Amino acid sequence: MKKHLITGGGILLLCLTLFPSLGFALAPKPMYKNGTEVVKAMYKRWQGKWYPNFQFEQRAIFYENGQVSKEEVWQEIYSQPGLLHIRFDGFESGNGVIFAQDTVYRFQENQLAGKMPQIHPLVLLSFDVYFLKPEKTVSKLNQLKIDLSKVYETDWQGRKAIVVGANSPADSSSSQFWVDKERLYVLRVLTNSNGNTRDVEMNNYQLLENYWVATEIIFKTNGETTLREEYFNISFPKSTDKSWFDPRTFSSTRWQ
Repeated sequence: MKKHLITGGGILLLCLTLFPSLGFALAPKPMYKNGTEVVKAMYKRWQGKWYPNFQFEQRAIFYENGQVSKEEVWQEIYSQPGLLHIRFDGFESGNGVIFAQDTVYRFQENQLAGKMPQIHPLVLLSFDVYFLKPEKTVSKLNQLKIDLSKVYETDWQGRKAIVVGANSPADSSSSQFWVDKERLYVLRVLTNSNGNTRDVEMNNYQLLENYWVATEIIFKTNGETTLREEYFNISFPKSTDKSWFDPRTFSSTRWQ
């Protein structure tokens, strides 16, 4: 009887011939090639379905050395695109900030204390991404120095996530954002400024009036928690008064 000998290399070649998809099963290709594709998917998924206006109050709980140092209640209102007004501890305090036209205006005792150019990454990725054309969002992400060529998939709090701006979990210092793979809302944003890493977690998403809302936000600097925000009295106004986001009317602005 004639014997047929197959070498180890022959076995491997045979397996690849019979099962051409084996290699992909062992190393699945990422769902998105780059961050631009992720931004486009977010926009397509929620265009016309995300909330254009968002009003809420929040408990702002500050930490120092792992201990609560103070607590305040803030009032906030957002209107697309890129408009956010925050009052620190009530309207009568006269303290707060306005984000408008990629500029932040700071107020103390109803007086403008300073202003500077700033793209708010949380506003951009939690809200504006669903209203701005993807090219505009991509331009702003480039200004935030998020490398859109880097993408990988991982798990985050029991859900599949897409990470844009890093190639692996080993990179926890590069500016990056994490998106829920199924629902395409932002889960986490990391920014690096002069070697200091700010890590913001969007947690406890709840479905309210058919809208997904992150009701807890945790801020960390270089791994240490500095602020926790808990949202309540949440609503979705059908319209807003654009004067509420005008720095010239800060002292007289009320939306409650």
